[in-house]
Amino acid sequence: MELPLPHPGPWLASQLTDRFGAANPPDRLAVKGQLVRIRRGAYFDARVWAELSAEERHLAVLAAHYEEMTRRGEPQYTYSHLSAARLHGLHLWNVDGSIHLTMQKCPGRSGRASDVRVHSGVVLPSEQHTLRGLPTTSLERTLVDSTRLMRRGQAQILMDHGLRLGADPSAVANILSHAQGQRGIRIARAAWEMASGLCESPGESLLRLLLTRMPFTMPEQQVEVSTRLGRYRLDFAWVKLKIGLEFDGDVKYFAFGPTAEALVRERKRERALMEEGWILLRIEWRDLFDEAALRGRIAAAIRSAA
Repeated sequence: MELPLPHPGPWLASQLTDRFGAANPPDRLAVKGQLVRIRRGAYFDARVWAELSAEERHLAVLAAHYEEMTRRGEPQYTYSHLSAARLHGLHLWNVDGSIHLTMQKCPGRSGRASDVRVHSGVVLPSEQHTLRGLPTTSLERTLVDSTRLMRRGQAQILMDHGLRLGADPSAVANILSHAQGQRGIRIARAAWEMASGLCESPGESLLRLLLTRMPFTMPEQQVEVSTRLGRYRLDFAWVKLKIGLEFDGDVKYFAFGPTAEALVRERKRERALMEEGWILLRIEWRDLFDEAALRGRIAAAIRSAA
Protein backbone atom coordinates (compact mmCIF):
# COMPACT_ATOMS: atom_id res chain seq x y z
CA MET A 1 0.00 0.00 0.00
CA GLU A 2 1.36 3.40 -1.00
CA LEU A 3 1.70 6.09 1.63
CA PRO A 4 -0.13 9.35 0.78
CA LEU A 5 2.00 12.29 -0.35
CA PRO A 6 0.45 15.78 -0.64
CA HIS A 7 2.77 16.65 -3.52
CA PRO A 8 5.26 14.70 -5.67
CA GLY A 9 8.36 16.38 -4.24
CA PRO A 10 11.12 16.98 -3.79
CA TRP A 11 11.18 15.54 -0.29
CA LEU A 12 14.13 15.56 2.08
CA ALA A 13 14.76 12.35 3.99
CA SER A 14 14.14 14.18 7.27
CA GLN A 15 10.74 15.42 6.02
CA LEU A 16 9.68 11.91 5.06
CA THR A 17 10.80 10.53 8.42
CA ASP A 18 8.83 13.24 10.23
CA ARG A 19 5.72 12.44 8.18
CA PHE A 20 5.79 8.64 8.15
CA GLY A 21 8.00 7.73 11.09
CA ALA A 22 11.06 5.55 11.33
CA ALA A 23 9.07 2.46 10.27
CA ASN A 24 8.95 3.79 6.68
CA PRO A 25 12.41 5.21 5.88
CA PRO A 26 12.87 6.87 2.48
CA ASP A 27 15.10 4.11 1.14
CA ARG A 28 12.41 1.53 1.91
CA LEU A 29 9.85 3.60 -0.01
CA ALA A 30 12.33 3.82 -2.89
CA VAL A 31 12.76 0.03 -2.92
CA LYS A 32 8.97 -0.34 -3.04
CA GLY A 33 8.92 1.92 -6.11
CA GLN A 34 6.92 4.79 -4.63
CA LEU A 35 9.90 7.16 -4.44
CA VAL A 36 13.09 7.69 -6.45
CA ARG A 37 16.27 9.11 -4.93
CA ILE A 38 17.21 12.24 -6.92
CA ARG A 39 20.31 13.25 -4.93
CA ARG A 40 21.82 12.56 -1.55
CA GLY A 41 19.04 12.83 1.04
CA ALA A 42 16.33 13.88 -1.44
CA TYR A 43 13.47 11.94 -3.03
CA PHE A 44 10.65 12.36 -5.55
CA ASP A 45 7.43 10.55 -6.47
CA ALA A 46 8.66 7.84 -8.86
CA ARG A 47 5.71 7.92 -11.28
CA VAL A 48 5.81 11.71 -11.67
CA TRP A 49 9.61 11.68 -11.96
CA ALA A 50 9.45 9.27 -14.89
CA GLU A 51 7.37 11.81 -16.86
CA LEU A 52 9.63 14.82 -16.25
CA SER A 53 12.06 16.14 -18.86
CA ALA A 54 15.78 16.33 -18.09
CA GLU A 55 15.54 20.06 -17.37
CA GLU A 56 12.49 19.62 -15.12
CA ARG A 57 14.39 16.99 -13.18
CA HIS A 58 17.33 19.32 -12.69
CA LEU A 59 15.02 22.06 -11.41
CA ALA A 60 13.60 19.57 -8.90
CA VAL A 61 17.15 18.76 -7.78
CA LEU A 62 17.83 22.47 -7.33
CA ALA A 63 14.69 22.83 -5.22
CA ALA A 64 15.80 19.92 -3.03
CA HIS A 65 19.25 21.44 -2.62
CA TYR A 66 17.78 24.82 -1.69
CA GLU A 67 15.53 23.23 0.92
CA GLU A 68 18.51 21.42 2.40
CA MET A 69 20.68 24.55 2.46
CA THR A 70 17.89 26.56 4.08
CA ARG A 71 17.41 23.99 6.83
CA ARG A 72 21.13 23.93 7.52
CA GLY A 73 21.39 27.72 7.63
CA GLU A 74 24.24 27.85 5.11
CA PRO A 75 26.03 31.17 4.38
CA GLN A 76 24.66 33.46 1.70
CA TYR A 77 24.99 32.07 -1.82
CA THR A 78 23.47 32.48 -5.27
CA TYR A 79 22.66 29.84 -7.86
CA SER A 80 24.80 30.70 -10.85
CA HIS A 81 26.36 29.46 -14.09
CA LEU A 82 24.53 26.44 -15.56
CA SER A 83 22.08 26.15 -12.64
CA ALA A 84 21.06 29.77 -13.17
CA ALA A 85 20.78 29.10 -16.90
CA ARG A 86 18.31 26.33 -16.18
CA LEU A 87 16.31 28.58 -13.86
CA HIS A 88 16.14 31.21 -16.62
CA GLY A 89 14.98 28.55 -19.11
CA LEU A 90 17.96 29.02 -21.41
CA HIS A 91 18.82 26.50 -24.10
CA LEU A 92 21.59 24.18 -22.95
CA TRP A 93 23.30 21.59 -25.09
CA ASN A 94 25.35 18.69 -23.76
CA VAL A 95 26.39 20.32 -20.46
CA ASP A 96 27.08 18.88 -17.02
CA GLY A 97 24.36 18.31 -14.41
CA SER A 98 26.16 19.81 -11.42
CA ILE A 99 24.59 22.32 -9.05
CA HIS A 100 26.49 25.60 -9.44
CA LEU A 101 26.72 28.16 -6.62
CA THR A 102 28.57 31.44 -6.28
CA MET A 103 29.72 32.48 -2.81
CA GLN A 104 31.96 35.35 -1.72
CA LYS A 105 34.20 32.95 0.19
CA CYS A 106 34.47 29.49 -1.27
CA PRO A 107 34.38 26.88 1.53
CA GLY A 108 36.56 23.80 1.54
CA ARG A 109 35.51 20.56 -0.16
CA SER A 110 35.07 18.75 3.11
CA GLY A 111 31.45 17.69 3.53
CA ARG A 112 30.38 19.11 0.17
CA ALA A 113 28.09 16.90 -1.92
CA SER A 114 29.66 15.48 -5.08
CA ASP A 115 27.04 17.13 -7.32
CA VAL A 116 27.76 20.67 -6.05
CA ARG A 117 30.28 23.02 -7.64
CA VAL A 118 31.06 26.23 -5.74
CA HIS A 119 32.48 29.31 -7.49
CA SER A 120 34.17 32.08 -5.57
CA GLY A 121 32.97 35.57 -6.48
CA VAL A 122 30.84 38.58 -5.67
CA VAL A 123 27.32 38.90 -7.05
CA LEU A 124 26.28 42.56 -7.08
CA PRO A 125 22.74 43.52 -5.99
CA SER A 126 21.97 44.45 -9.61
CA GLU A 127 22.95 40.91 -10.63
CA GLN A 128 20.70 39.17 -8.09
CA HIS A 129 17.30 37.78 -9.05
CA THR A 130 14.79 35.36 -7.57
CA LEU A 131 13.36 32.66 -9.84
CA ARG A 132 11.11 29.81 -8.70
CA GLY A 133 11.75 31.07 -5.19
CA LEU A 134 15.52 30.50 -5.50
CA PRO A 135 18.26 33.17 -5.40
CA THR A 136 19.92 33.29 -8.80
CA THR A 137 22.09 35.51 -10.93
CA SER A 138 20.54 37.88 -13.47
CA LEU A 139 20.12 36.79 -17.07
CA GLU A 140 23.08 38.92 -18.16
CA ARG A 141 25.44 37.66 -15.44
CA THR A 142 24.28 34.10 -16.12
CA LEU A 143 25.15 34.38 -19.81
CA VAL A 144 28.70 35.48 -19.09
CA ASP A 145 29.34 33.05 -16.23
CA SER A 146 27.95 30.07 -18.13
CA THR A 147 29.67 30.68 -21.45
CA ARG A 148 33.02 30.93 -19.69
CA LEU A 149 32.59 27.21 -18.87
CA MET A 150 31.54 26.16 -22.36
CA ARG A 151 32.88 25.12 -25.70
CA ARG A 152 32.31 27.50 -28.60
CA GLY A 153 29.12 25.96 -30.00
CA GLN A 154 27.53 25.59 -26.57
CA ALA A 155 28.32 29.22 -25.80
CA GLN A 156 26.77 30.43 -29.05
CA ILE A 157 23.53 28.59 -28.37
CA LEU A 158 23.30 30.17 -24.92
CA MET A 159 24.15 33.72 -26.01
CA ASP A 160 21.70 33.61 -28.92
CA HIS A 161 18.88 32.43 -26.69
CA GLY A 162 19.73 34.93 -23.98
CA LEU A 163 19.52 37.78 -26.46
CA ARG A 164 16.22 36.40 -27.75
CA LEU A 165 14.88 36.32 -24.16
CA GLY A 166 15.64 40.00 -23.72
CA ALA A 167 19.14 40.26 -22.23
CA ASP A 168 20.31 43.87 -21.93
CA PRO A 169 23.25 44.26 -24.35
CA SER A 170 24.86 47.07 -22.35
CA ALA A 171 24.70 45.00 -19.15
CA VAL A 172 26.27 41.97 -20.85
CA ALA A 173 29.03 44.14 -22.32
CA ASN A 174 29.72 45.67 -18.90
CA ILE A 175 29.98 42.26 -17.20
CA LEU A 176 32.26 41.01 -19.98
CA SER A 177 34.57 44.00 -19.53
CA HIS A 178 34.84 43.40 -15.78
CA ALA A 179 35.61 39.71 -16.42
CA GLN A 180 38.72 40.60 -18.42
CA GLY A 181 41.43 38.00 -17.87
CA GLN A 182 39.17 35.40 -16.30
CA ARG A 183 39.21 31.84 -17.53
CA GLY A 184 37.03 31.24 -20.60
CA ILE A 185 36.41 34.94 -21.29
CA ARG A 186 37.61 34.68 -24.90
CA ILE A 187 34.90 32.16 -25.77
CA ALA A 188 32.26 34.19 -23.92
CA ARG A 189 33.26 37.37 -25.75
CA ALA A 190 33.37 35.66 -29.17
CA ALA A 191 29.89 34.20 -28.64
CA TRP A 192 28.51 37.57 -27.58
CA GLU A 193 30.06 39.43 -30.51
CA MET A 194 28.15 37.28 -33.00
CA ALA A 195 25.02 36.72 -30.89
CA SER A 196 21.74 36.87 -32.79
CA GLY A 197 18.28 37.07 -31.31
CA LEU A 198 16.90 35.76 -34.61
CA CYS A 199 18.02 32.18 -33.99
CA GLU A 200 14.94 30.26 -32.90
CA SER A 201 16.58 26.98 -31.87
CA PRO A 202 19.94 25.55 -30.79
CA GLY A 203 20.32 23.99 -34.24
CA GLU A 204 19.97 27.36 -35.95
CA SER A 205 22.64 28.81 -33.66
CA LEU A 206 25.08 26.02 -34.51
CA LEU A 207 24.28 26.28 -38.21
CA ARG A 208 24.92 30.02 -38.19
CA LEU A 209 28.25 29.46 -36.41
CA LEU A 210 29.26 26.95 -39.08
CA LEU A 211 28.31 29.36 -41.86
CA THR A 212 30.72 31.98 -40.48
CA ARG A 213 33.54 29.49 -41.06
CA MET A 214 32.65 28.83 -44.68
CA PRO A 215 33.83 30.75 -47.78
CA PHE A 216 30.39 32.17 -48.55
CA THR A 217 28.76 35.51 -47.84
CA MET A 218 26.56 35.25 -44.77
CA PRO A 219 22.88 34.68 -45.58
CA GLU A 220 20.10 36.75 -44.07
CA GLN A 221 18.05 35.32 -41.20
CA GLN A 222 14.28 34.84 -40.92
CA VAL A 223 13.54 35.96 -44.48
CA GLU A 224 9.90 36.21 -45.54
CA VAL A 225 9.07 35.03 -49.07
CA SER A 226 5.80 35.57 -50.93
CA THR A 227 4.27 32.58 -52.76
CA ARG A 228 0.89 31.73 -54.25
CA LEU A 229 -0.01 30.05 -50.93
CA GLY A 230 0.99 33.06 -48.84
CA ARG A 231 4.10 34.31 -47.12
CA TYR A 232 6.64 31.83 -45.75
CA ARG A 233 9.67 32.47 -43.59
CA LEU A 234 13.06 30.87 -44.21
CA ASP A 235 15.59 30.35 -41.42
CA PHE A 236 18.46 31.54 -43.64
CA ALA A 237 18.44 32.80 -47.22
CA TRP A 238 20.67 34.19 -49.92
CA VAL A 239 17.89 36.34 -51.33
CA LYS A 240 19.48 37.34 -54.66
CA LEU A 241 20.37 33.73 -55.43
CA LYS A 242 17.03 32.45 -54.11
CA ILE A 243 18.68 29.81 -51.95
CA GLY A 244 17.14 29.01 -48.57
CA LEU A 245 18.46 26.99 -45.64
CA GLU A 246 15.99 25.38 -43.26
CA PHE A 247 17.04 23.70 -40.04
CA ASP A 248 14.79 20.69 -39.46
CA GLY A 249 14.60 19.90 -35.79
CA ASP A 250 12.05 17.41 -34.45
CA VAL A 251 10.18 20.27 -32.77
CA LYS A 252 9.21 21.63 -36.18
CA TYR A 253 7.23 18.48 -36.86
CA PHE A 254 6.00 17.56 -33.39
CA ALA A 255 5.27 20.84 -31.59
CA PHE A 256 2.43 22.13 -33.72
CA GLY A 257 0.26 19.13 -34.49
CA PRO A 258 0.24 15.55 -35.74
CA THR A 259 3.33 14.55 -37.71
CA ALA A 260 1.45 13.57 -40.88
CA GLU A 261 -0.33 16.94 -41.08
CA ALA A 262 2.89 18.83 -40.45
CA LEU A 263 4.69 16.91 -43.21
CA VAL A 264 1.91 17.65 -45.68
CA ARG A 265 2.09 21.37 -44.84
CA GLU A 266 5.87 21.31 -45.28
CA ARG A 267 5.59 19.65 -48.70
CA LYS A 268 3.03 22.22 -49.89
CA ARG A 269 5.24 25.01 -48.58
CA GLU A 270 8.31 23.61 -50.33
CA ARG A 271 6.48 23.25 -53.67
CA ALA A 272 5.21 26.82 -53.45
CA LEU A 273 8.75 28.09 -52.84
CA MET A 274 10.15 26.04 -55.73
CA GLU A 275 7.51 27.51 -58.05
CA GLU A 276 8.97 30.93 -57.20
CA GLY A 277 12.42 29.70 -58.23
CA TRP A 278 13.81 28.96 -54.78
CA ILE A 279 16.32 26.22 -54.02
CA LEU A 280 15.69 24.86 -50.52
CA LEU A 281 18.33 22.96 -48.53
CA ARG A 282 17.12 21.12 -45.44
CA ILE A 283 19.67 20.79 -42.65
CA GLU A 284 19.39 18.19 -39.87
CA TRP A 285 21.33 17.77 -36.63
CA ARG A 286 23.65 15.18 -38.15
CA ASP A 287 24.60 17.62 -40.92
CA LEU A 288 26.04 20.02 -38.34
CA PHE A 289 28.78 17.50 -37.55
CA ASP A 290 29.96 16.98 -41.13
CA GLU A 291 31.11 20.45 -42.09
CA ALA A 292 32.81 19.39 -45.32
CA ALA A 293 29.68 17.70 -46.67
CA LEU A 294 27.49 20.65 -45.70
CA ARG A 295 29.88 23.08 -47.36
CA GLY A 296 29.76 20.97 -50.50
CA ARG A 297 25.95 20.99 -50.58
CA ILE A 298 25.83 24.77 -50.23
CA ALA A 299 28.50 25.25 -52.89
CA ALA A 300 26.55 23.01 -55.29
CA ALA A 301 23.37 24.98 -54.67
CA ILE A 302 25.19 28.25 -55.35
CA ARG A 303 26.60 26.89 -58.61
CA SER A 304 23.12 25.72 -59.63
CA ALA A 305 21.58 29.08 -58.83
CA ALA A 306 24.29 30.93 -60.74
